[in-house]
Amino acid sequence: MWTWRAGIILQFLAANKERSHDHHVLRRDCIYAMTAAVIAAGILGAAGAVHVYWAAGGRVGVNAALPQVAGKRLFTPGKLATLGVALGLFAVAALALWRDGLIALPLPFVFARYGAPLIALVFFARAVGDFRHIGWSKRLRGSRFARLDDVLYVPLCLTLAICFASVSLF
Repeated sequence: MWTWRAGIILQFLAANKERSHDHHVLRRDCIYAMTAAVIAAGILGAAGAVHVYWAAGGRVGVNAALPQVAGKRLFTPGKLATLGVALGLFAVAALALWRDGLIALPLPFVFARYGAPLIALVFFARAVGDFRHIGWSKRLRGSRFARLDDVLYVPLCLTLAICFASVSLF
């Protein structure tokens, strides 16, 4: 039932996009790019909501989200920094939707045109890692974060990199 409804919604959105030559709102007919934008926005919106939860004092999952060496966190971000990350995630989610023309923002479209491929590169770089603590290239393994990085965080970053590349190219 859910997939049928989602398919109808996606077809409706694709069929009812306005054609516009306005450079602030670029409308597309490619269902794949639109799907990629919606997937990226959903992932980033959920991650942003988790960061807001942490900034508000939530503790569930914090230890699994921060790299650790010998059982100690490499850093402990403050509430303001965590809220800043949440704001950044929401902004990047909006950029994905804006780049595909699903929403309009009162900014020059050049931000979306060049921002989306840049974000794709950022997420790909995060997936590759820093050759020490995060990504494919990490040397320190065995912590809860390292296991989740291999199983969850790196695949999510690759998914987001592919989604932003798709939104950028199509």
